Amino acid sequence: MQKLKDFMQDRYGPDQLSLALVILGCIITAALSFFRVPYYRLLGLLPMALALFRVLSKQREKRYAENVRFLQVWNPLREKAVALWNRVRDRDHRYYNCPTCKKRLRVPRGRGKIEITCPHCGSKFKRNTGGPRK
Repeated sequence: MQKLKDFMQDRYGPDQLSLALVILGCIITAALSFFRVPYYRLLGLLPMALALFRVLSKQREKRYAENVRFLQVWNPLREKAVALWNRVRDRDHRYYNCPTCKKRLRVPRGRGKIEITCPHCGSKFKRNTGGPRK
């Protein structure tokens, strides 16, 4: 165990980008396993090899900068996906965009045709939220 600790002493180690590369490699390998062409599955090893290179790298500043750039792209995409998933699962509300300021507004479902006032810009518009619930 001490030999492993000594080996990893000045290495960068795992981060979010390395984990994403391993997951991408697994997905590619699984997707390409359906094709009968030899050596296609080896393409999935490329992202995994890159992840291993990043984990064992001694250039900590470069790997950290790469991870920061990855997170600058990944986090907004993840937040949008989570917000969309939460809106799809929300059965009690309807979501509309304000025609003036384009902000997303949440209104209760099942109130019929109502006038919505945007709390951001104050504009008013009418939308149908569905009939009353039974």
